[in-house]
Amino acid sequence: MNRIGILPPEVASKIAAGEVITRPASVVKELAENALDAGARTITVEIMEGGCRQIRVTDDGCGMWPEEAPLSLLRHATSKLRQDTDLLHLKTMGFRGEALPSIAAVSRLELCTRSPELELGCRISVEGGVVRENVPWAGPPGTQVSVADLFYNTPARRKFLRSKAAEQGQIVELLRHLAMGYPEIHFSVLAQGKTVFQTPAHGDCRERLAALLGLEWADKMLPLEMSGPGLRLTGLIAGPDHHVATSKYQFFLVNRRIVSDRLVAGAIRQAYQGLLPRGRHPVLLLHLETGAEQVDINVHPTKAEVRFKDSGRVYGLILTAISEALQPTQMPGRQEFASPWTPPPPLKVQESQPAALFGELPPLPRNFLASPSPAPLPTAAPVGPGWRFADLPVLGQLQGTYILAQAPEGLLIIDQHAAHERILYEIFSRASEEVPARQTLLFPLSVELDPAGAAWAEVHLAELWAAGVELEPFGGATFLVRAAPACLAEQDLAALVPEMIAELAQLPGEKDREQLRRRLHLTLACRGAVKAGQRLSDVEIHHLLKQLDESAVSSHCPHGRPLWRLLTLPEIRQNFRRPRH
Repeated sequence: MNRIGILPPEVASKIAAGEVITRPASVVKELAENALDAGARTITVEIMEGGCRQIRVTDDGCGMWPEEAPLSLLRHATSKLRQDTDLLHLKTMGFRGEALPSIAAVSRLELCTRSPELELGCRISVEGGVVRENVPWAGPPGTQVSVADLFYNTPARRKFLRSKAAEQGQIVELLRHLAMGYPEIHFSVLAQGKTVFQTPAHGDCRERLAALLGLEWADKMLPLEMSGPGLRLTGLIAGPDHHVATSKYQFFLVNRRIVSDRLVAGAIRQAYQGLLPRGRHPVLLLHLETGAEQVDINVHPTKAEVRFKDSGRVYGLILTAISEALQPTQMPGRQEFASPWTPPPPLKVQESQPAALFGELPPLPRNFLASPSPAPLPTAAPVGPGWRFADLPVLGQLQGTYILAQAPEGLLIIDQHAAHERILYEIFSRASEEVPARQTLLFPLSVELDPAGAAWAEVHLAELWAAGVELEPFGGATFLVRAAPACLAEQDLAALVPEMIAELAQLPGEKDREQLRRRLHLTLACRGAVKAGQRLSDVEIHHLLKQLDESAVSSHCPHGRPLWRLLTLPEIRQNFRRPRH
């Protein structure tokens, strides 16, 4: 019995090719990266029928000598490595020596190459991994690789390719990524003989972004730059008002190589948390430069993923850099607020009010949640040099929903529910550091939960307590509410608590504690915030604006909706057709 055998070389080569070459875009990736390593300044990619029929990649790089070219078609032949220690200092896109032989094993390949130092190069034809012809070639310096009938000898692989349009889209997307990392390279892409896109050489990443996504997007992006020990992060990010429905416009490069990394994706989500509407994503371009020894790019066959030596520092750097870059978007006209105007006199708060709201800021009056009658607003003086919401002269409320304030640039309109929701959300989010103020009920409130909600509440009593909701099991699906956050004290807790727990019980729970806490805080903040149509006194408005000044984020509510909008003086003048002066 001989049940174990050695695979024939031709079968082994096809299997090995399948690890690297999975679709036409894989071919383009390997050939374009080879061109970059060859020092090309211009790379042209031509495809037919989504790359299934033909792919041709032409570059003006260093080319190869006739003696070297045949070696490049052998597995593990490479000019990038000589010994295993070289793996720790890789600075090239490719290094394994598998690209050309893998492509040649599953296609009909033609390699034309010439070094600028020689008058003649060579043209090599390969079919299914077997060299059919090797003749002199007098073409221009550089390399041209043509790949026809991809997967012609592996029909199972060809059967699982997507439509020609979809495969072409994958190729275009891949080349967009490469173009982001190399703005100094001229990329051209042609499909069926027509130019799909081309990116002239630029020295600036904003210009390259404009060439790929359009000038309108490039103008909206905020610059980002931050350094740490052995790390440097640069790039452009979109503000919270500019977002798209997909994350495919997030470009992350490590030493100019586009990679996908869950660690980075997590840092991006955390930085934009509460700033974007649900299901929306920011556009960004991040470039991380680090020593080759700090990152392992050899953890994936196609080098699409990386592993960092110190992932915690990378996460922290990205999160901090994005968060700081977004700070200028928090308040309108912060730079213009530094004016010679005199500040208005501070509004006086009655001394009989409680000492602090949630232990840090002067409180809203006790009737803040009870729809008090509107009080007359004082005539305000011009704004002073504070860059602050509380320093703005308040003009009044619009339909009991929007706070109107005078800013140096025009009329500021603030959504009172969104603003208060943001304030409460940040207070609840700090529950791990300090327990928010709670109010003990005079008589415990009995609530009935559904079976799923009861099971969830049993496991997450600690999380609820940390957020100010004190529950006690009382047998079966019955729980006693003994305390609630102060901002919810006058809410209908008998309806609120079961509804909130039923919603939270649908989340992964144990698998994603961070998401659970965020949803809990979001629900509490939304329920506790002042409502649209609720009249506020001038003292209540002042407290709200003062707390907004203390918020880390003051541009969007936790759901991602903007909480203020500025109607500028030029816009007002234009609507009334008034001259500029």
